[in-house]
Amino acid sequence: MSNQANESQLIQNKDVQLSFKFGFLGLGMGGSSIAAVAGDVKTATDYPYKSILVNSNQMDSDKITVSNKNTVKLVIGDGKGASRDIERGEEIFINNTDIITDKINIEFADRDFIWLVAGLGGGTGTGSLIQAIGVLMKNNFKGKFGIIITLPRNSEGKRAINNALERLERIQKAMHGLGSILIVDNEKLFEQFVEEKGNQSTRQYLEYTNKYVADSLHALNVVTASYKPFSEYHFDTSEFATLIQTPGVFQIARFSLQPARIDLKKPIDFLNFVQENLENGVLSDGYNLQRTKQYAISILANHIHADKVFNIELTKRMEQLMSEIAPLCNEQAIGQYVYNLQDVNNVFFYAAFSGLSLPERVRSLIQESKRIKEAQQQLDEETNDLFGDYSVIKEKEEKQEETFESLFLKKDEKSNNSSKDPDFDSLFNS
Repeated sequence: MSNQANESQLIQNKDVQLSFKFGFLGLGMGGSSIAAVAGDVKTATDYPYKSILVNSNQMDSDKITVSNKNTVKLVIGDGKGASRDIERGEEIFINNTDIITDKINIEFADRDFIWLVAGLGGGTGTGSLIQAIGVLMKNNFKGKFGIIITLPRNSEGKRAINNALERLERIQKAMHGLGSILIVDNEKLFEQFVEEKGNQSTRQYLEYTNKYVADSLHALNVVTASYKPFSEYHFDTSEFATLIQTPGVFQIARFSLQPARIDLKKPIDFLNFVQENLENGVLSDGYNLQRTKQYAISILANHIHADKVFNIELTKRMEQLMSEIAPLCNEQAIGQYVYNLQDVNNVFFYAAFSGLSLPERVRSLIQESKRIKEAQQQLDEETNDLFGDYSVIKEKEEKQEETFESLFLKKDEKSNNSSKDPDFDSLFNS
């Protein structure tokens, strides 16, 4: 049985509980696609989440298929989209603020926490993002929402990158007054998809990415509420709440390994594996984890292996490792839990770091934007006027070319002919 199938049993079986009833507000095609998949997350008994999908393009909205009947689609504007124009996207949102606000207040009235989801780079999602933050802050969701944003790949071009950077700059300045921000790096996930899945379609890549984001949040929401603590160490709902309400970037790590790889005689191998996965994360990387304000880790082991996995020596080593990775954090928790499922033996790790700065990937986008700008300036300096350095040198005495008229018409006929409407030759060659 694969690791994914193992984890599926862990977070979707009939006994799971949730820390929060999430709502997802998707903006634009990218944000709505993630929010739709999040709304379709299903436990053994129901769909626990609600989603509102806001789009300005009717065709894009129609392309998104959902299984959860509680998901609401809302097309705003004339249905023709914003064409990667963030000012147009923002204007459309502003003109429909009342409609969107009413939907939010109705659909999310029973939600504990809202995730505002937008793909940076396009027109509607990128353009609407700031205004949507304002709607949530002014309608009783202040302190009860976080933001999920996707970063464009370099190959998406100048306009997408500049759109993303324009919004990221404004968000960074306001970050101290917002909740957590979860960043999805499409470049990272694309490379990961190619490595793991090989040559498949772009549609399969998008489905994989959207599900990966939704499952990562759902997994944290489940493990903080569903499993019995093995000891006094606990990462519970209240600590999860503090993490997602802490201003700054929110980083998730999620991985597993076989119990046999936890070797008391070679703990360094195990600890190196843990450190590498914590730093790499799952949705983005390139963070300085030493700036972490708070972190929490949940470790789940089958009850058969619990005594081995949660022994005193390895627990001490884990604590030492985390004090090196995040030495300045205000709060920390390493929760130990046991599960009792047949055919599932892996040890699962779920980690979250909050209060981080923007990742190195943003610096990479800035450098790419500068590179494109410099290349454009160089092209502009190379004149496109092929005749810029060329001048026609006319002879002082030009021999007049003979025409049919000059050869055969009489003088009076030539005179009469000259009174006719001017032709091309008389306009440009006289």
